Amino acid sequence: MSRDSTTGLVERDTALAVLERSVRMLASGRSSLLEICGHRGAGRTAVLEHAVSLAVRADVTVLTAAGGCAALDGTGGVAAELMSQLHRGDSGPAAVGALVELARRTPVLVAVDDADLLDRESLGWLASLAGRAVQVPMVVVAVTDACLPVLPGATTVPLRPLGHDGVSALVASRFGRPGDEEFAVALHDHTGGRPATLWPLLDRCAEDGLEPVGASAGAVAGLAADVLADFTTRTMRSLPAEVVDLLRVVAVCGPLFPVDLMGVLAGLRTFSLGRALELLAGAGLVTEPGKPEPAAGIRLSRVLDGMPVAAREDLHARAARLGHQCAVLPSEVARLLVGAPPLGESWVVPLLRTAARDEVDGGRPAAATGYLRRALLEPVTPLVRAELVLELAVAEYAVTPVAADRRLAKMLLEPQPAECAEVRLAAADQLWGRGDAALLRRTLTAVRCVGGDRDAVTSLYWIADDAPVEMPELGILDTAELPVSCGNPDRAGVAAWMQVCQGVDAEHARQAATTAVQAPAKLLASRLFGCLTLAALDDVAGAVAGLDQVIADAHRRRLTTVVPQALMMRAKVRAMAGELDNAAADMEQAQSVYPLENLHPDARPIMVGADILVNIERGRLDRAIELAASQPDERIGFGYARTFFNFARAVLALVTGDPAEAVARADECGRWMLSRQWVNPAALPWRSIAAAALAATGDHERAARTCTRDLELAQRWGAPSTTARAHLSCAAVIGGESHLREAVRLLTDSPFRLLRATALLELAQVVDPASAAPMISEAAEIAVLCRSTPLIHRARGLGWVPTA
Repeated sequence: MSRDSTTGLVERDTALAVLERSVRMLASGRSSLLEICGHRGAGRTAVLEHAVSLAVRADVTVLTAAGGCAALDGTGGVAAELMSQLHRGDSGPAAVGALVELARRTPVLVAVDDADLLDRESLGWLASLAGRAVQVPMVVVAVTDACLPVLPGATTVPLRPLGHDGVSALVASRFGRPGDEEFAVALHDHTGGRPATLWPLLDRCAEDGLEPVGASAGAVAGLAADVLADFTTRTMRSLPAEVVDLLRVVAVCGPLFPVDLMGVLAGLRTFSLGRALELLAGAGLVTEPGKPEPAAGIRLSRVLDGMPVAAREDLHARAARLGHQCAVLPSEVARLLVGAPPLGESWVVPLLRTAARDEVDGGRPAAATGYLRRALLEPVTPLVRAELVLELAVAEYAVTPVAADRRLAKMLLEPQPAECAEVRLAAADQLWGRGDAALLRRTLTAVRCVGGDRDAVTSLYWIADDAPVEMPELGILDTAELPVSCGNPDRAGVAAWMQVCQGVDAEHARQAATTAVQAPAKLLASRLFGCLTLAALDDVAGAVAGLDQVIADAHRRRLTTVVPQALMMRAKVRAMAGELDNAAADMEQAQSVYPLENLHPDARPIMVGADILVNIERGRLDRAIELAASQPDERIGFGYARTFFNFARAVLALVTGDPAEAVARADECGRWMLSRQWVNPAALPWRSIAAAALAATGDHERAARTCTRDLELAQRWGAPSTTARAHLSCAAVIGGESHLREAVRLLTDSPFRLLRATALLELAQVVDPASAAPMISEAAEIAVLCRSTPLIHRARGLGWVPTA
């Protein structure tokens, strides 16, 4: 017996006994009808061959045919094939009569393999033969699946997939020894117990030198994929063409596509949809007929192999159109459109955009990028194309942020009509938000557009890291210097912040910031810097309200890199105002809506630095130290990101008792800020930190010079909180109750509550106990309301006792 026969006969004792009894009865002049029923690949042919072999040894005349083969093409092919073996040309009833007459002279066994693939006329003829066969010594054996009886009154011989014992027997046969149970389980799981795939898989295991042990189970999966692919090809070749067409439709459309629409796309002629799906399920190629999809391990590429590219694209296009017409889920239609050529139909792009938004909202940005790339293949207006490029880049920021940056930079460099201005501003916002300042500057220096957005877009150049160190007339950007008084909202916010940094003309800065925030500016970055300007002028309520609106607009516009920047800025403002829990929540949300690792390396230290400062205010020094350690100096670039992170590290070093480290960090901040002529303490109060650290190291002379200069610049700027902070620094370094009293006075009714509480506690330490008591009580009340652990401890240290 051949190896294939042995494979097919494992666990088939019951079936073999039925066949042997029928052949013995045939030799004594008895007839029988047998149907070998099972899925394709379950060893049906091997069992049929065994019956034929028994009949031949018993001198029985054997006639064979097989459905699906070339010899049976056309209608009534099975009768013609059987008659050809008798050298006769009879058909229809005459062919039945010829076989009956033959059986009267000598026992006959008629074996028909794959009868489930026969045409209707052949099935009818075979049923007629079965009706006459019971009158003569004849056995008719037909192989079919469990869904299509072909011989009325026949005895069913069921064949089921091999169980674990059968698989173990095959392992022992192939390797010459029993295998581990884990190895046998892996084989069974990947083949479903079908002998047609089990034996080739065992061959591959042996060829690759795998031993039948548990350690080899993991390697079985990779080999099984190739074996199942070959099985798919062989099985497809044995199926009728229209059934194969349906399989390709199922593979392309997927399980969520309505089954009846699959039948329409396949264009079935000979087979009903239900029967064709039964054949595919019986062949192990699809799951249950009611909701078909490719069975486990069946590769789409192998199913579509041999199908011309044009035919594949046509199938995708027809399926997408039909799905759209019949209200199939947009995501399913969009998936089909990805494989279709450009259709030029009005519904395509809106559907792809909707599906892409749904994918992004569902946390599947990679799928969204595929839909949007496909949308860009359609003929669209310049405005829609610009919107698609922006939407694609936004989706890419979640998976390939560097590629997204480049896509937006390219978009900004391309001349576009005026109607694209708002989209270009949004693209500039998104590009700025990720933080690649070098790319932003290179892009903005080369922007050449005829629309009205150029001045607004290029205004970001002046805040792109090192840009402000350049003299405008010597810079490489062909644009005017930012005006002191700016009526364009999209430039006003940046102009305002530049004035803050330089510490000049607070009133003009306020006007420009108000213009950017209240107009409001379409360029969200302009509004953000307008809000920071308002905060630097002690208008915390205006700053927070403006930031709230920016966050809402960035969410609405889906500008995913702007949202975390706005949240981080709001956290900084809220922390200064004593809203520590809200500030911490903003920082947490900023890093959840856009992961820190997706930010450009130059932008991450700013986000981490802000988080450090918030945690210091909350008294969570362990967390602040952990955050500081997450950004080693060698991984931090140069520019403002390094400067701000150094400021946060300087503050942390000061409060943790390392003044020398604080001096070094603060000095580095100062060098960068002064090189840009950014002298305003309201932008970054590095001098107050440096002065306190210098005093702690014993360098009182330099500490005094530093805090005195800080006070001069703060008074020039004029914001009460900035001046009060400078007074507190002078009081700590130089001494003098007057500095403390002035700080307390300036901070009366100030939104910077924690700074006022600090000033009150500092003054309480130098006045008499009677005067100090209400100061300590007010400071403690602020500390409790703001949940500032460090200030609560200080108040307790000065004698404050919490009451109910």
